[in-house]
Amino acid sequence: MSILNKLFGREKNFDFNKDLKSAKKEKLLPNSTAHGFPIHKRHREKIINKIVEIDAKEFVGSFLECHFIDCEIKIRCSAKYTYVLTNKCTFENCLIWAHTKQIGGNWNPKFKNCSFKGRFELRFENKLISCDFSQAKISTVGLLKNNTLDEITGVTYPTIAILDLKNKMSELDKIETTDSFKDFIWASKTDSGLVIVNLEEFTDTPQELWNKLKNLDFIKTQLK
Repeated sequence: MSILNKLFGREKNFDFNKDLKSAKKEKLLPNSTAHGFPIHKRHREKIINKIVEIDAKEFVGSFLECHFIDCEIKIRCSAKYTYVLTNKCTFENCLIWAHTKQIGGNWNPKFKNCSFKGRFELRFENKLISCDFSQAKISTVGLLKNNTLDEITGVTYPTIAILDLKNKMSELDKIETTDSFKDFIWASKTDSGLVIVNLEEFTDTPQELWNKLKNLDFIKTQLK
């Protein structure tokens, strides 16, 4: 008799493969149809420990005001559909994996203890709490309710954070930077909170641009 069978009983065989499989996340299946096509149509549900596909193929569904906990969120549609599908949702202890680059607009879910993966170029309307971007490829991201990096990790060079941009315009104007960087700063000057940007999006020589910015006390990053 194996040690495991002794521990769990003579009549109960312990199956490692089965036990590990049960611990894995299962895919959340669509719960509705639209013109014969399967879709998610959920409202104020609590969804725990699932793999959730955020997609918009033939028809767009909805997870309106749902609460996701310990889920892996796979985003496979453009940002405009992501916003519709996840309107007013809450994500807690989730991996937010953008398989399709998320570009443009404001995203309104609440995120707590989440990790982001993939490419992002958008604004977060609500405050992010204990979130990590170390797996993400950021182009430009605005955090409208975060004023510091206290709740954010994973912002590493050549990605930088500009704190309180709207009140630091005069100081930035004194720095000689690239035209594309100046255009971005000008376009973002009314944003509250902080802005996270990848310097490689604005110049072929990010180190030169960083050398001009690094001594400003409202510019933050973690050097690798």
